[in-house]
Amino acid sequence: MPLAFLRWSVLLLLCLVASSALAGEAKVRRTKAKAKGTKLVRLKGGELLHHAAAAAFQRMSTEARAEGVSLRVTSGYRSRREQRWLYDRYRKGLGPKAARPGRSNHQRGLALDLVVGDVTTPTYDWLASNACRFGFRRTVQSEPWHWEYRPRTTRAPEAGQDCLGRDVGVETAPEPVANKDAS
Repeated sequence: MPLAFLRWSVLLLLCLVASSALAGEAKVRRTKAKAKGTKLVRLKGGELLHHAAAAAFQRMSTEARAEGVSLRVTSGYRSRREQRWLYDRYRKGLGPKAARPGRSNHQRGLALDLVVGDVTTPTYDWLASNACRFGFRRTVQSEPWHWEYRPRTTRAPEAGQDCLGRDVGVETAPEPVANKDAS
């Protein structure tokens, strides 16, 4: 009886180990499949973004560059593991504010952090004035560098205005000065 019990115990232990290993393998596959399903695209600087956000950012960056403004991404897509690390550092007082894992649009590849300085810089002013036309908006009041791609809920500016509601348009040529000698 003890020998039969030992055999069944070993067999049961092997089954448990094998099933947990297979469950872990299946979990890895699902994670990889999920990452592939998000259609992430690598930007020129190396950061990843959701393909639609990346295309919109490229258009925005090209227009900004044409106007003398350089947009540089410092953070795009984040894995759950990376978001957990940032959140834990934030909770310990060792890093900047970070969303709880699962609640950050960085994990969806829809948020990006840009080098903007503060709200008085030309880069920030350009973004505040133009980003809505590309579906981006600032969503965290205390973070001028954090912009999210939300094309469905980001309102485009009114005709003749920028994203801040300021009038824009073709500058009119100055009125010709009357020639004094002609009188």
